[in-house]
Amino acid sequence: MKAKEINNLKLKIISIFLAFFIWLVVVNVSNPEVVRSKEVPLDILNEQVLTDAKRTFEISGKNTVTVYFDVRTRDEYKVRPTDFSAYIDLADLYDVTGSVQVKVDVLNNKEIIKNAAARPGVVRVETEELQTKSFDLAAVTDGKEADGYALNDITLTPKTITVKGPVSKVGLISYAGVEIKKSGVSEDTEGVTAPIFYDANGNKLEISDRIEVNTSEIQYHLSISKIKNLPLDFEVSGKEESGYRFTGVECETKSISVVGPKSSLASLNRVTVPAAELNLDGATADRTYTVDLRKYLPAGVSIVGSESPEAVIRLKVEKLVTRDMALTESDIRREGFSADYNYQFRPSRIGVLVQGLEEELAELNASDLGAEINLAGMEPGTHSGSLEFAESDVFDVLDYAQFEIEVSHKIGVLESPASSTDGEEQGGTTEADSDTETETTAKKTTEDQSAADSTAESDPVNEQKEG
Repeated sequence: MKAKEINNLKLKIISIFLAFFIWLVVVNVSNPEVVRSKEVPLDILNEQVLTDAKRTFEISGKNTVTVYFDVRTRDEYKVRPTDFSAYIDLADLYDVTGSVQVKVDVLNNKEIIKNAAARPGVVRVETEELQTKSFDLAAVTDGKEADGYALNDITLTPKTITVKGPVSKVGLISYAGVEIKKSGVSEDTEGVTAPIFYDANGNKLEISDRIEVNTSEIQYHLSISKIKNLPLDFEVSGKEESGYRFTGVECETKSISVVGPKSSLASLNRVTVPAAELNLDGATADRTYTVDLRKYLPAGVSIVGSESPEAVIRLKVEKLVTRDMALTESDIRREGFSADYNYQFRPSRIGVLVQGLEEELAELNASDLGAEINLAGMEPGTHSGSLEFAESDVFDVLDYAQFEIEVSHKIGVLESPASSTDGEEQGGTTEADSDTETETTAKKTTEDQSAADSTAESDPVNEQKEG
């Protein structure tokens, strides 16, 4: 049996070939109609209808339709997608359902194509309010300029950009800008770049093809200037509270780097923060001010981009303390004294109350007070003392103890040249006695003068004051 089946294999192959040949003959003779389809792009007509209504649209699904048609078998190979035009007319849009009928026109081979139609016969059109919005362009630079140079200014043309599209798409855009490379530049640079759109988080957006942008090219000009370093200067106004002292200005920012036109930088040597910004009135503690240094720069001059434009300025104010000090005679400078008198201070130590900063008073010596007394016109006897002190930024003398100065003749010095006259009027001496007395007096005066000179040389306080 198996052998018979093998032997009939040739007959089977012949039968298949014969059947195909008979089918081919029948087809060619009868040429029946068959249903075929082509994928055809969908065209949109009368878009202006929605545009005039300030609305935009989007086709749900794909932008092509399937066109079915009848054609004779022998003509099937002749049909191409370009033989058809499939379109929708937005003037026929039914607002309730948002649907519109798809129409099909046969452009070529009309004699062999029959019953051309799109399936499904309608498409859904989603409409949305149309929004037009303008954005100021922000320039973002990448890279670093050549050493000693910095970006002074960026000029963009145009400075703004306008987009138009569905509210849902335009609403995603937070701002627009351009990215410009400046690596190693040391002179002005120009170029063209494309706008970039960002969301509220600063992420770049891929713009939908439903959004129209009024320009795709932004021209830029980079103005590059040489850096100039300017020290900061501070003016302070007002007066601290009594019992406190302003000790200076403290600011971490010592200087700033700026760029700008050469004509503006030529006469600019420092940046001054005016007294109107830094006031001390009634201060009992440090005062801190944060100022924007850009306010004090000439027009066209700007701070180098990598630096903060703000400076934190601290006005230092410290509480004053008092200290009791004692002066001895050697700590007091004498003015107007007489070499014929002795001057004795009573008490010998004079208390002085000084005020200043604690750390500065701790290092203060009595001699640093610059105490001075004027002895001119003081005759032998007891007198009230009055001191003057040196002016100083370190201390203030608040008070000092009362004291007296006892003035007396030095030993061997005549008390008064008038005593001889008094004796003459009262005693009635003779001429001989007068001559003898005169000689004695002259001799005594010479001796007393020598003694006085010797005494003055041996008195270190007097020697210091005479010097």
